[in-house]
Amino acid sequence: MNKRSAEFVSGLRQTRETLSNFTPFLSPRWRGLVLALAVLLVETATSLAQPWPLALTIDYILSNNKRLPGWVPGFLTDKALFLAGIAFLIVLIFTLTRTVASYRRFLLQKLGQQTVFDMREALYAKVHALGLDYHGGKRTGDTITRVTSDVKEVRTLLVDSVVEVFSSTLILIGMLVVMIWLNWQLTLLALLTVPFLFIAVRRYRRSLIERMRVVRTREGAIASVVQEAITGIRAVKIFGREEDEMNRFRHESRESLNASVDSSLIEAKFSTVLGVVGGLGTALVTYFGARQVLSGALSVGDLTVFVAYLSLFLSPLWALSRQANQIGKSLVSGERIIELLNAEPSVKESPDARPAPRFAGRVTFDDVSFAYGSEAGDVLRDVGFDVESGSRVALVGISGAGKTTITSLIARLYDPREGRVMMDGKNIKDFTLKSLRDSVTFVPQEPMLFRATVAENISYGRPGALREEIEHAAELAGADGFIQGLPDGYEELLSERGESLSGGQRQRISIARAMLRESPILILDEPQSGLDAEVAGAVEESWRALTEGRTTFVIAHELRLVRDVDRILVLDGGRVAESGTHDDLISAGGLYARLYALQERDPVRP
Repeated sequence: MNKRSAEFVSGLRQTRETLSNFTPFLSPRWRGLVLALAVLLVETATSLAQPWPLALTIDYILSNNKRLPGWVPGFLTDKALFLAGIAFLIVLIFTLTRTVASYRRFLLQKLGQQTVFDMREALYAKVHALGLDYHGGKRTGDTITRVTSDVKEVRTLLVDSVVEVFSSTLILIGMLVVMIWLNWQLTLLALLTVPFLFIAVRRYRRSLIERMRVVRTREGAIASVVQEAITGIRAVKIFGREEDEMNRFRHESRESLNASVDSSLIEAKFSTVLGVVGGLGTALVTYFGARQVLSGALSVGDLTVFVAYLSLFLSPLWALSRQANQIGKSLVSGERIIELLNAEPSVKESPDARPAPRFAGRVTFDDVSFAYGSEAGDVLRDVGFDVESGSRVALVGISGAGKTTITSLIARLYDPREGRVMMDGKNIKDFTLKSLRDSVTFVPQEPMLFRATVAENISYGRPGALREEIEHAAELAGADGFIQGLPDGYEELLSERGESLSGGQRQRISIARAMLRESPILILDEPQSGLDAEVAGAVEESWRALTEGRTTFVIAHELRLVRDVDRILVLDGGRVAESGTHDDLISAGGLYARLYALQERDPVRP
């Protein structure tokens, strides 16, 4: 097998493997596909019948020396009535063809949209199932493109392209049978063009696929640039980076444009080659067919049918060639979707995982080491500590010391490379992910608000909460006052990310959400960030109510806020360097004491 043949076989195998991954999305609607196939058979028959009324008109109406065929009913033996019958037949054939074709398109549109729905749902579920390590290594816009536009391309592949290929194949087979019956010599002449068509397909298909890979990748990059710029529009405005963002967008768009233009040029060249090949085939058949008519071996009507079939014959061949290119494009999107569907989450539930009980809240790290990625250095090294239930613990240290990593491991957003994380003496891997995470509440430094009402945002972690409970949580967080001042109060619809509120207001709603969610583990990441002094003081006073009966981890850079916690863990170089109360650590004169003294000389105000 030569190199080109091996590449062709490899391409067919890759196409088959790619399509096999989408079988689960088509199998639930096999009845609809069978019905579409039956309708397609009727459509094929009516398409094959279209040239025959014209042939009958030429041979038996316009040719005065030819008698009507014996199969004509007696009441149509008059040529005028026979012509009227032909006219009725034309109307019937064209009406039936259009009706059947329209119904077939409706069926395929319905099946296609249902397939897109299932596929997007599966992809979106996969997006949520994958861990932060996966999303951290992917551009957000690229993931969005896979769930949106790539799905449309695969829908074209699974429904439109496959059906058109099948339709074209049926028409080709039907026409070949009729053409051979009419004149096998002319049929052989027509088939001389087929090898050239397949040579053209093989020549241009690979180049087109490579260009489309670039196009799809660049479209994902464009979506990422737009998403990043819109999400960070505040920073863009503050730092005056509008022109730089435009340049980023322009660069990615230019690359996508160049790849798209290249693919369009390839398709244009391919179409030109198809036109030349089709023209040569038609010329050969017309020339030799006309000679047979002149010699009496073929009627004018038969030649008309033959030439009409030849035109129809070339159309499905061209359609097959175009679909080969379209399938190549769609396969690129299919590969990207399969990559996402087949991605394995790094954090998995064990088959025998059970729902977590109501934890008392004791948290234990048993010689835990962790790294972000197999090739990255350890962020945590042999970290061990035991936090009693209901106690308040502060995690302090310089940036990058591992504070956020510890809280992420508690919620099992990541799994440690070595060691165990335990709750109430049980390995957290023994529990289902949802039940474990239902036991942990985060108050992030940057509040995560959604385009929903204020009440819905507060109850996001506890759907179904009563209005009185929502309002009570808002009061404890110092948020009820400004919420009541909004035009619609608790029913006020917030903009995306809560941009219609100030930073302090967003943080207070985030704290209210945590107060409403009665979980045994609470994690606060700079909870007073963005609050003015008065509100920060009010929130600090409500901490006792917020943390009552909960094991609380507070990530704090401003050390004066953690003087009253039960225990402080000082992280340095991925290890717990010091542990104790504020007074104990100050007396010890270690790292914590130096950091505290430094902040006292140059305090950071909330």
